[in-house]
Amino acid sequence: MIIFVVLFNQIFSVMKKILLFSFALLVGITAFGQATKFRLDKMPAKAPNTESMIHETAQTTPVSMPATAPTPLKGSKETNFVTVIPIGTSANAFGHFVGSRTANIGISNSLNTIVYTHRLQSPSGNYIGYDVSFDRGLTWQTNQVNYNPTLPGYSNARYPLGGLYNPDGNTDPQNAYHTYVAPLLDGSLGTAGSWGGIGFGAKKFAAGSEGAQNKFSSDGPIHWFLPSAFTIQANGTAWFIDERTLWDGSTSTFDGMLNVARGTFNESTGMFDYEVEEWPFDVHPDDGINDIEIAFSPDGMTGWICLLTNTPNELPYTSYHPILFKTTDGGETWSDAIEVQLGGVNGLDGVKQFITDEALEAFFSPDPVPSRDEIPYYIGYYHDLVVDAWGNPHIQGNVMLADLEAGSIYTGPSYNAPFHIWSPDGGTTWMSYKLANIHQFKAEFPEGGSTVSHYSHNQISTTPDGTIVFFSWLDCDIEDATDNTRPDIYFCDFIPYAPGGGTHSEAENVTIFSPAMWKANWANMPDRVFAQAVGDNSVEYTIPWVYMSLDATNNGSNPVQFNYIPNFKKTYAVTGLNEFKGNEIATVSQNQPNPFRNETTVQVTLLRNAPVSLEVYSLTGQKISSQEYANLQAGTHRLTIDGSQMVKGVYFYTLSTGSQKVTKKMIVE
Repeated sequence: MIIFVVLFNQIFSVMKKILLFSFALLVGITAFGQATKFRLDKMPAKAPNTESMIHETAQTTPVSMPATAPTPLKGSKETNFVTVIPIGTSANAFGHFVGSRTANIGISNSLNTIVYTHRLQSPSGNYIGYDVSFDRGLTWQTNQVNYNPTLPGYSNARYPLGGLYNPDGNTDPQNAYHTYVAPLLDGSLGTAGSWGGIGFGAKKFAAGSEGAQNKFSSDGPIHWFLPSAFTIQANGTAWFIDERTLWDGSTSTFDGMLNVARGTFNESTGMFDYEVEEWPFDVHPDDGINDIEIAFSPDGMTGWICLLTNTPNELPYTSYHPILFKTTDGGETWSDAIEVQLGGVNGLDGVKQFITDEALEAFFSPDPVPSRDEIPYYIGYYHDLVVDAWGNPHIQGNVMLADLEAGSIYTGPSYNAPFHIWSPDGGTTWMSYKLANIHQFKAEFPEGGSTVSHYSHNQISTTPDGTIVFFSWLDCDIEDATDNTRPDIYFCDFIPYAPGGGTHSEAENVTIFSPAMWKANWANMPDRVFAQAVGDNSVEYTIPWVYMSLDATNNGSNPVQFNYIPNFKKTYAVTGLNEFKGNEIATVSQNQPNPFRNETTVQVTLLRNAPVSLEVYSLTGQKISSQEYANLQAGTHRLTIDGSQMVKGVYFYTLSTGSQKVTKKMIVE
């Protein structure tokens, strides 16, 4: 009975979304397209402060959440929709989802274990806990307490970062640990009940285990604020980074120092012992640090730290941009700062070319459009970072047009896109690639008296061996939408060692027609994914996400539900480290014409010979037509869709090969 009710509710929810989608599309499509084509959406370049989140509105509506997760529901095999498993809960939406804090999923492929770190709902949102699965996310133990703020000398916790520590040689998931880092409201920065402390600890997964916890405060020479970078190396060393900050109770000011903490697990205490280095770092006086990330290669030797900021030595036509530090000895020593210039003569070609001539003319009108080398760019507000098998860094973030004099950015869809920025040679040269066009950027939920927000929420991950890079971001493709509050998860991949320096796949909608459709807010992806051999030369990767559901009122002050996506999978054929046969599809075009009446054409470019199918689905997921092409040759092909027997409305066409599937929307008029 429970499963039936859940299934009915999910089906009803999807159908309701489909009806709303159809209505919005039909009444607003023509006017909407012209009105929003060159929308600017001007915002400040410095990320909005989130320190005020300590003044969370008290919970107003008690909500009962299940203590255990139900059995996952199967999606349609024909349409391959992902499914959703409810996991833990939190007292409100002001958890690790504030700003850039996204390092909260830990995976051990060898242990088949995944752990998710979050603030709890019970006993209260001042506790830190976790949800853990020992079967790759099919069943869960939820809302496990790890940090207790009521112990003597401790304070309420916020915004945790966390992961999984597996002791060397261990093969039993019960003997692995959950570990976390979280800012504490201990008042040691000078304002009672406000910031200053850092709590950290660990707890073995075995039943009956007790967590061990410790803390730093800002009473001494090192000041703490809100760390946003966390990772665990292959050798089990944990790292987190915080910007040292002056705090007057309402405003934070960076004071020129980074706190870089390195932790070694102590078997006798059952937790990490952290040593802290202070790194002097100069920021432009008009700017701050929007985000910090840290990541290591799979072998743990090559690591990168990346900041989004500006230095006093301004780069030409470049606002906030990646500034990196590199280690090749596992973190014993680090390089000087490496800056990635976005605009100007020495900027990134992909960045300088991504805005169309038409959009630039609309932006600068009535003045003439300057040279593309004289247009400034920006990346932010936040980003994500991984390191591949060869020690090369890969950054994902939104690149957009900037106004250097005003300190502003333009986040409208014609001037803003998710980008992959990477170095193929260890930081000597840098490359860039626009992952997709987006429709929306900002999402704000002001209901309940306190505003919680997210943006495109870029996430980046790799295979356990670091040979493939995966990307995800949030976007809302509803015709009447003006913000990103009803997002889907979008995904693509990159093969660094394919011919030509690497290939990116087409972006695809992960959550279409699933229970997560239009509500995958704050969807997080781990820095490594699950892998499983499915043949002599094939590997199947499961890419997991956890997203957060607000209640029906979108009130971020009320309890929230976390949800796990267990079954988004990609299979690749591998014959050697330098020979990869994963992607067949290079590009799939939008159908032309669109809208159409009788016939439309889709152009597909294949990297290699492959069998191809072209299927058309209705809004309800019903298959309308299917065309099979036994073995198309590498190159570009034009495939025709017959719409003469289709009724007016919205449809989706899916082009599939053995390992890839690309879905796009089309309209029959």
